[in-house]
Amino acid sequence: MIKTLLYIDEDLSSSIALRYAAYLYKLIDMELYVTHVEEPDPNEQAGTGWVRRTWENGVASSGRQLIERMLRTEKIHCPLAGRPKVFVGDKAKEISYELRSGGYNLYMEGYLNTADSEAFYQLISSPVYTKAPCPVMVVKNLSLSTRCALLCADSVDPQVLVEKTMAIIGDSTLSVDLVYFKFRESESLTFLEKREAGSSLQQAEKLLEEAGKTPENVTVLLGTPEQVGDHLKDYVFVSSTLPTRKSMRMEALANTLSTVMLVR
Repeated sequence: MIKTLLYIDEDLSSSIALRYAAYLYKLIDMELYVTHVEEPDPNEQAGTGWVRRTWENGVASSGRQLIERMLRTEKIHCPLAGRPKVFVGDKAKEISYELRSGGYNLYMEGYLNTADSEAFYQLISSPVYTKAPCPVMVVKNLSLSTRCALLCADSVDPQVLVEKTMAIIGDSTLSVDLVYFKFRESESLTFLEKREAGSSLQQAEKLLEEAGKTPENVTVLLGTPEQVGDHLKDYVFVSSTLPTRKSMRMEALANTLSTVMLVR
């Protein structure tokens, strides 16, 4: 089972993420846990000892009520593997610690897509994402597809991409496509022959076949990040290694409406 931690707040992005997790549960053998972190104003923190513990219990109780409201509202058809986990403190620190100590295979979090590449990079370069011991999934949209894509480029280590992705989808019913991205400013997206891609595409295809997931489609795209991002929009998710700030791959992932799974 894929032990999964889903972070939720009382907002639209978490609503989408909850429904997305319930859909993914049908495709991947997941063990789903939900969590929330209450980040109080430092000026509101009170005392030490039992006074502080009482205050923290009250704050945590508010967090539990939030999760219960979300679960009642969404009515997801997906059983939780355990009681919701509510923490009080700094979100990045609490989630990072829970991921390390809990032995999770996947972390999920909702994100309202804005096509703002800087905001997207700030998210994926945060400590939760860069230090997570497992793949992290940025849930942007509720896509009801049964196909996922692995995004290749010259800067991608195909072994990391394939092995870490297969650790999540290996026993699933998802079909897989390979997409290779080459950047060029152009008026329209161009489809190239496989031989025009780098060696990383060939290696990724070979590794997938060895792992028992022969790709249904292998596509080489030449175009802008916006064009490639639009091409990827209908996949249930796009898997990629963590991109750098200046890479065109990061821009494509920021621009796509599809959920993004980052591996490292």
